[in-house]
Amino acid sequence: MLPSRLPGSPDPQRWLWVAFLLLYPAATLVARGGASALLLAASLVAVYSLIVSRSLPAPVQDASARLAVGFCFAMAAPLCAVALSELWHRQLTLGAFDSPARFLAAAPLFLALRKAPAATLRWADLSFGVGAMAALGISVFAPRDWGDGRLGSTFLNPIHFGAIALVLGVLSALSLNWWGKDPLGVRLFKLAGLAAGLLSSLQTGARGGWLAIPVIVVVLAFVPRERKGRGWRKVLPFAALAIALAGYLASHTVRERIHMIWSDLSQFEQGHKDTSIGIRLQIYQAVLSLIPRDPVFGLGADGLAASLQSLVDTGGMTPIAAQFGRGETHNQMLAYVGSFGIIGGLALAALYLMPAALFWNFRAAPARCAARAALMGVVFVVAFVTFGLTVETFNLKMTASFYATVIAVLAAIASHNAPPVASAAGRSLQ
Repeated sequence: MLPSRLPGSPDPQRWLWVAFLLLYPAATLVARGGASALLLAASLVAVYSLIVSRSLPAPVQDASARLAVGFCFAMAAPLCAVALSELWHRQLTLGAFDSPARFLAAAPLFLALRKAPAATLRWADLSFGVGAMAALGISVFAPRDWGDGRLGSTFLNPIHFGAIALVLGVLSALSLNWWGKDPLGVRLFKLAGLAAGLLSSLQTGARGGWLAIPVIVVVLAFVPRERKGRGWRKVLPFAALAIALAGYLASHTVRERIHMIWSDLSQFEQGHKDTSIGIRLQIYQAVLSLIPRDPVFGLGADGLAASLQSLVDTGGMTPIAAQFGRGETHNQMLAYVGSFGIIGGLALAALYLMPAALFWNFRAAPARCAARAALMGVVFVVAFVTFGLTVETFNLKMTASFYATVIAVLAAIASHNAPPVASAAGRSLQ
């Protein structure tokens, strides 16, 4: 629930944080380049805030502090892995540093928000619902048909658009009663955000993103959570499945995309490999066969794509599959290991596991809003891991910025430095 006003004397920097927290998810989908621009701007403000307030990280004294330090190192890991790989190959592909730089930018953002007033952080309450509604607005009023009736935005393809819309919808529902008991209108808005996100995702026809729905349901069923609010949290997975089922029954595109899975697999077994799934399987096999050439440092930022032609020449993959493979590998882990070797794979694992460890540590925090942020963080990381099984989630600066910013915000709230105190609406940060 949002505060009725921003407490304290007028503070331009606080108002900047308020606007950033409330509008960032929507701006990610609405404005081309908005995600990267806002993250980098917020990171600069965060660095300034940390320096001016002299709130640089304190010595590591407890598990929470160690997790915070580990989070920052994890955000720096991809940049270090890319740099080591490029140095090993004696080349410098500047574009390879774009997404890793976004992850690093999230570190000062996380540190600054951990020390921000909780009244400021509360303004993240409606942000995911606003973002999900923005996704639906794009799908209805400004869609781009990328072919075969699959809708995305003018600058974001259906796969990434659908994944972001889906996770925003889920986070909108999980934010119910986040900071206290929400008024009826706010609860309805957040549930509408769930419907908007799922319906927007279904219209994209992006099957890889839909894989996250059952995974999220399992996470919600088994992750320990605060005692209050368990009733609606038991209903939420079924509500998500019901909306997804309704979309399946109502949309010919959705039904066709799901039925194509079995058709593609059948054709692949019969030797017809250039189907949507068949091309992915060829790319996976190709990358796995190329990794042994340089398992530690990988083939370099451009080396993986350049090596595919040799497999075409030897009959290891079809020309069409190689053409698609030069664009992306359709698997985030294979992309990092193939390009940057084992060190790249470890960096990517850290990018997932360290935030997940932080969220897991605070999943039963005394402050309800911290525990809820931790649950949302676990769901968000798991969703992106699932997305990454069938698409490169971080080959676009926008999606890398979105992931980095959301985990920084949720991790800051989950591990907020202010001590929890009881309130009329339940225990929350003050």
